[in-house]
Amino acid sequence: MNSYSLGLSGSVWWLILFVVVGILLALYTYQRTIPPVSARKRIMLIMLRAIGIALLLFALFEPILTIVSGSEISPKLAILVDNSMSAAAEDARGSRKELFEKALENSGIQSLSEDEVIVVYFDDKLKIEDELNPDSILYDGQFTNISKPIAHIREIAEKENIRAALLITDGSFNSGPNPVYDADLFGRPIFTIGIGDSTEPKDVSIQNIITNEVAYIDIPVPVNVIIKINGFYDDDLKIELLDNGNVASEQMLSIHPDKEEYSLIFEYNPTAEGMHKLTIRAGRLEGEITYKNNYRSEFINVLRNKRVIALFAGAPSADVSFVKNVLKEDKGVEIKEFIQKSRSYFYTIPEAGDFKKAELFVLIGFPNKFTPASVIENIKAELAGGKPLLFIASNQTDYRKLKALEPYLPFNTITSSRQEFLSSPDIRPDYMSSPLLRIDGSDEDIDKWNTLPPVFRTETFVKVKPESRIVAGLKVNNVTLKEPMILTRDFQNKKSAAFLAYGLYRWKLLGYAADLSRGQAGSPDLFSIIFKNSFRWLSVANDNKLVQIKTNKKFYSLNEKVRFIGQVYDAAYTPIDNATVSVQVRTPGGEQRKLILTSAGSGRYSGSITGLPEGDFGFAGKAVLNARQLGSDKGRFAIGETSVEFSDLTMNSRLLRNISGRTGGRFYLPEAAGDFLKDLRAARSFEPRHVTTRTEFALWNIPWLLGVALFCFALEWYIRKRAGMI
Repeated sequence: MNSYSLGLSGSVWWLILFVVVGILLALYTYQRTIPPVSARKRIMLIMLRAIGIALLLFALFEPILTIVSGSEISPKLAILVDNSMSAAAEDARGSRKELFEKALENSGIQSLSEDEVIVVYFDDKLKIEDELNPDSILYDGQFTNISKPIAHIREIAEKENIRAALLITDGSFNSGPNPVYDADLFGRPIFTIGIGDSTEPKDVSIQNIITNEVAYIDIPVPVNVIIKINGFYDDDLKIELLDNGNVASEQMLSIHPDKEEYSLIFEYNPTAEGMHKLTIRAGRLEGEITYKNNYRSEFINVLRNKRVIALFAGAPSADVSFVKNVLKEDKGVEIKEFIQKSRSYFYTIPEAGDFKKAELFVLIGFPNKFTPASVIENIKAELAGGKPLLFIASNQTDYRKLKALEPYLPFNTITSSRQEFLSSPDIRPDYMSSPLLRIDGSDEDIDKWNTLPPVFRTETFVKVKPESRIVAGLKVNNVTLKEPMILTRDFQNKKSAAFLAYGLYRWKLLGYAADLSRGQAGSPDLFSIIFKNSFRWLSVANDNKLVQIKTNKKFYSLNEKVRFIGQVYDAAYTPIDNATVSVQVRTPGGEQRKLILTSAGSGRYSGSITGLPEGDFGFAGKAVLNARQLGSDKGRFAIGETSVEFSDLTMNSRLLRNISGRTGGRFYLPEAAGDFLKDLRAARSFEPRHVTTRTEFALWNIPWLLGVALFCFALEWYIRKRAGMI
């Protein structure tokens, strides 16, 4: 129902008075006319003048017409349908795809009209539809992110009047945050239909492989494997390590009835350089729910030579000894030590060849005020060529001399003082994506880092460069300061890491060693971990090639699109947009497929290829400009490897019951989903929303109002002229 009101800038009584006066004035004016006219014409002239005056007076009072209207928006149901690969897998209950079809049929949601529903198909991406079409469920998603669709409908809930949601999934998410948080924020009932079997199936699953990204010929590297086994007891299982498809090592695993997760360590000894595909393959046991998760692969880049690390220190110190011991644990490292003993003298004098041979520079309390400028200039020349740098501060560091190396550091020094204080690292959740902080990749990593004991820091204040990343902040007596303790920088093919604190050996002596003395043998050695991670990250050098072509990931499922990304630069590292970038893909059968990448601006190129069969693929790409080849690149990828979707084929009924219970919904199995529509209609929140709309029209600003007044005066003038009254 609509309501109307008229507002004026002045009193309505003044308006009425002025209008009456205007009408009386019109009557008085035409009481007698020269020459005399008929009464009919005089009445018309009086009316025209009176209307014109009244309209002008009405406009002068700035009238505003307000219309208040009410409407009703029908409630909508958001249907969230799992489109991931695991939703169509086989488990102990049979085909999940058939269970999906049964859930759709029994729930009655297909009888709802387009105006009553919003359909969201989800995996790690979202697809929004206006109607539910079972043929649109492709079950091809590589990951399951349940939080994303709930967050989406929460954002559009008010606009679309979404009053409830139905979530159809197995509940096993492997991407994104825990969906319970977004479900709470949604604030409306979420009904859930669980697909699959909630009991653990009989299965052998390779859960994870952890190894180095880079290895060196004849230098063994560990390959850590985590295997999950359910439903089998007192069996022996052969686990193999394959290098490019050839068995490199094998172990026999004894299965115990009271154990589900097993950890194995293989020693991989590379014998040839290049990109190697390492595969962990578990034997097959009779009765497994699927064999698709019995193997898992990773790529490792094998290089030819040992790394030469040049370690410069302003003086002998505990930090120097502890860092050096961590470096020595890597058999592929040769350490060149250059430590100042007094003033400008070194225990071992660095020569010109030492700077050129070094692949990584480590500076500990270096330079100090006695460091020769020539040494700093030699280091600077090598850093300019793209060699990585690790800087560790001390109370003897001369930050004025360090200015020469600041173009290659993650910070610029503002002020410095040798006044020292104790400080602790402050590790925040958004810092945990740094490779320096990886322990085992679990959520507990951050808690372990924040238990590190305090170390020393001078009153040195720095400005973090825009392209740098903070790895750890700074706390003093549990008070957070806006100063970094650990920084990294990866910019223009130059890497550096900086520890703006010293006495770092305390992390080992007061942390790991103290735990060992108390019998806590399982505590992680955080000092060794962060420096091993730092050396590993710095040693994986950026590709300085002017042409770089890569795939967006290394492993793809069958029928998944393989996307290539290219970057092309000239010798001055200026992006080139008009090159012809081509990629030749070599199939396992030896066939070649050619792809031309499309320029996306700023030296970037992209393209994709589909329809490749299962197997391992190599590719070689090149960029050509004006018939001249600018450069080339090559790499490998695999199709048909196990998706993470098959690592857990158990319905997470606990999560689904938690979501429905916390939001006021209800959990169903597919065969019991027939009560859904009845429960939905009975939900208090599932009701129309009444919307009141207020609209204002400024009548005084409407052109036709003044137009009518002018027309009245113009017509009056025309009649007067025709009657000879002018």
